[in-house]
Amino acid sequence: MKILRPGEVGYGYLIERDAGYIGADLNQELLKENFEPKPNSPIYINCILQKWGVKNKNGRIYPKEILVPQVEEYQKLVNDNSAASEADHPDSSIISLHNISHMITKMWWGQGDKEHILYGKLKLIVTRGYLKYGIASVIGDKILLYLENDLKLGISSRGVGSLEEINGENIVQNDFELIGFDLVSSPSTPGAFLFPNSVEIDNDNMSEYVNYKKETLSEDEKRKINAINKFLL
Repeated sequence: MKILRPGEVGYGYLIERDAGYIGADLNQELLKENFEPKPNSPIYINCILQKWGVKNKNGRIYPKEILVPQVEEYQKLVNDNSAASEADHPDSSIISLHNISHMITKMWWGQGDKEHILYGKLKLIVTRGYLKYGIASVIGDKILLYLENDLKLGISSRGVGSLEEINGENIVQNDFELIGFDLVSSPSTPGAFLFPNSVEIDNDNMSEYVNYKKETLSEDEKRKINAINKFLL
């Protein structure tokens, strides 16, 4: 099965590198440089996952009647702690256990003039070794390492389905199946980036709070960790 490129119609993989993001407007009270993970505490990233009824950078439109039911189906995976996704997009409809970097833990639709926006919260899959000692051994560890070094990452949706040109617009059809939301570099939408944080976004009031700081390592420990990371990475 092929990946459908911008402007192409037919059946194939639908990958939207500009599907979602989280902007500074949702993190006005949080500075990235204050983001420091704490051992034994989960790492969450708040984001916008997708939108219906809006033409994306690939020139595609996901109708409300197509995207909303698929999100409801995906919610079953979220409820079952099975909504895992990957770093980058493989050419497959299967989520690879070797490349899982995060899982979606919460999804909700916006309200009012934002009702077409799907918000979400993802949890990075990181090891205690990285949180305590900085030793990166899985994909999630490396993602956190990138975020700590201010590398901007985006959210990209992955699905399978058909595109049909209707009245000059490429419209996603009702055979669309949502696979997941992957982490990617260099999103195609300006400002479509993730911001690392320890913030909970409440479904009703989008309130934010910061609740932890990283343990301080000695200089000797840091030197040892840097040496191990150069080998692992």
